[in-house]
Amino acid sequence: MLREYKLKDIYQGSLKKGVDIIGGLTQVIKERGITAGIVSGIGAVTEAHIGYFNAQTKEYEEGHFRENMEILSLRGNVSIKDGDVFPHLHAVLSKRDFSAVGGHLYAGTTVYAFEFEIISMDGEPFVRQFDNNTGLHLWKE
Repeated sequence: MLREYKLKDIYQGSLKKGVDIIGGLTQVIKERGITAGIVSGIGAVTEAHIGYFNAQTKEYEEGHFRENMEILSLRGNVSIKDGDVFPHLHAVLSKRDFSAVGGHLYAGTTVYAFEFEIISMDGEPFVRQFDNNTGLHLWKE
């Protein structure tokens, strides 16, 4: 499955301390009318809610971290899920002891400082649909 897009707009910005990353980015995406795109970011969080998808059980195992951590990498995409825009994000976060945790980013991840880029693409957006084979919401053809 492959689609071709043209670059539309590129946005750079930051979210304020205390804002939820998912909520803040979703607001920017909706305000700009973005339905297909790429998201990246760096910064730090005071709290993180991440998930690991267990392919055996087809369920996410969730981790909650209530500590300051650096965002080493945040990457994702924008598509449509359940009729609305959906930023699907993954992050790698470093702890004070220099160990790292990472996974699917959930609401409940709170900004300490965060700078982001959103690349908006022109073309038909992918739509996520539940896939029985994997247990995930994947892009449908």
